[in-house]
Amino acid sequence: MPRQDPHAPRSGQDALFDPPTTKDSQRTDGGRHTRAMAGALVAARDAGLMDAIDEGLATVLLHGAWSLDSFEAQNKPYGAGKTVPAIVEALREARMTPDARATETEDKIADLVSELSTAEDDEDTLTTEGWVES
Repeated sequence: MPRQDPHAPRSGQDALFDPPTTKDSQRTDGGRHTRAMAGALVAARDAGLMDAIDEGLATVLLHGAWSLDSFEAQNKPYGAGKTVPAIVEALREARMTPDARATETEDKIADLVSELSTAEDDEDTLTTEGWVES
């Protein structure tokens, strides 16, 4: 009786994750990282996080995802370790990480507070509201 491959997925585990990228799958459908990045870029454009001016950054992100697929297909795990920090930094610049989106919200709140603190009060409003005696 042949021994089972310990690395082979067991019953029901195939559907949990995308299969690893192989050289053939990368040529035909771009690999799992490229597909995921392309979907994230579409979602970022739809959410208004990226404009046409950000297309250069989008190509860098897609290239990073493609390189991850290439390293995975060639079974070179150390390449991904050097690529991932650069991709994460590019994602931060594109405001596509949860922290970057929170920073954007904080920036909007700070702008609103600044705008409210510099607003000039109209004397008519002060008088009609009863804040200042005429």
